[in-house]
Amino acid sequence: MKIRLLDNITGQGEQDWSLHWILLWFACGVVALYLGFWFTTTQTALDWFYLAVSVVGLLCVVGLSFRKNVLGNGFGMLATSGEVVVQATAGAVGLMLAPLFNFFTHAYGAWHWHKHTGDDGLMIPKSANHAIWLITIVFVVVGLLLFPVINDWLFAKGFGVIAKDGETLFGVSFFWINVAAFVLSIAAQTTMILRYSFNWWIWIAVNFVWLLVNLMTHNYIFAIQTVIYQINSVVGLYGWYRSEQLAKA
Repeated sequence: MKIRLLDNITGQGEQDWSLHWILLWFACGVVALYLGFWFTTTQTALDWFYLAVSVVGLLCVVGLSFRKNVLGNGFGMLATSGEVVVQATAGAVGLMLAPLFNFFTHAYGAWHWHKHTGDDGLMIPKSANHAIWLITIVFVVVGLLLFPVINDWLFAKGFGVIAKDGETLFGVSFFWINVAAFVLSIAAQTTMILRYSFNWWIWIAVNFVWLLVNLMTHNYIFAIQTVIYQINSVVGLYGWYRSEQLAKA
């Protein structure tokens, strides 16, 4: 399906609005992050550092959606390194696992995307066959089954990732909602680095979960931030699939 507006936004239409869109989206993202920082933190030195890391993260995710290797994976390594420092400083060793995983995937992605870059300097995405879809589904199912066991073991060692606080949303434990988002985000990150376009469907699902949680817990600023990320995921989804189509034409 061809949508003229999204073609122009992704730089694949009659007019190239990609730079204008990136600047507009980035500005909205910075405003949302700053509002969250100002109204939900005490503005300590660590809070300022995490704000800076989050701004770098914005550059990373928009770079990934527009298939820009250096901007996406390069700033991805920088952002995840900062997240590791933040969690380590806060003593949350367990929460260092996700950014550490993402750091190494971005490091691999910088090499892998470089090998699959087109004449326009952008990474060339690829379609997933049935086997890749099946492997991804199996990974998610196994992850949902194993993660609670691993999480309990980490807590026993003093390195827990997700706490079981007994809170629920629509009768569903917040613990399981967090587990689902965590496992899905790992699947999305992996398939994105491997250049499979359907990764953005997974990111859209993850963002939807977090949007629901933020709205139900009245974290409206973070809900706005999630909407901004969701818009980027939709643009990324369209742009990657259109790039596939154009490459095959």
